[in-house]
Amino acid sequence: MARPKPVELTTIWKDKNVTSALKIRLMKSMVWAVFQYGVEGWTLEKSDRNRIESFEMWCWRKMLGISWKEHRTNISISEEIGLERELMEKVARMKLQYFGHVTSGSAGNLALTVLEGSVDGLRHQGRPKRQWMDDIEEWSGCSYIQLKEMSQDREQWRRKTVEWSSAVANRHRRWSTSE
Repeated sequence: MARPKPVELTTIWKDKNVTSALKIRLMKSMVWAVFQYGVEGWTLEKSDRNRIESFEMWCWRKMLGISWKEHRTNISISEEIGLERELMEKVARMKLQYFGHVTSGSAGNLALTVLEGSVDGLRHQGRPKRQWMDDIEEWSGCSYIQLKEMSQDREQWRRKTVEWSSAVANRHRRWSTSE
């Protein structure tokens, strides 16, 4: 859904009268806003995280007019624009904020019931499917009960959300540069 947006803005990317700072702001407001729609409900696997990172770099390359044939590294692209990758951090922060919103009761009882509910019956053979809550528990290193208690204090939850989301981005950045 967001992939056609940078292509639609090609005339702006090619315009020499538009500053790089403005192009970056346009990318974040017009392309990433479309990308982030509904991100709070995603269950992220490692392949999804890699796709998010590659989408971000593809957007920057599109903005700079750099072809994949030029064999430029992601690090050189990041240095050219003067930014580090931040889309995965935004995704993590939005998801953590939404969790805090749901567990504090602001989203209503239905959302909390869905989050805490379980389905009776037998599960299929094999590894259990990754659940929405698994990302949050993995990023924070805490159990659901601990997270729910933390989310009751708004200021503490905001600080923790920023801390954990930047840790997620740094951890993923480290993995993607080592591979």
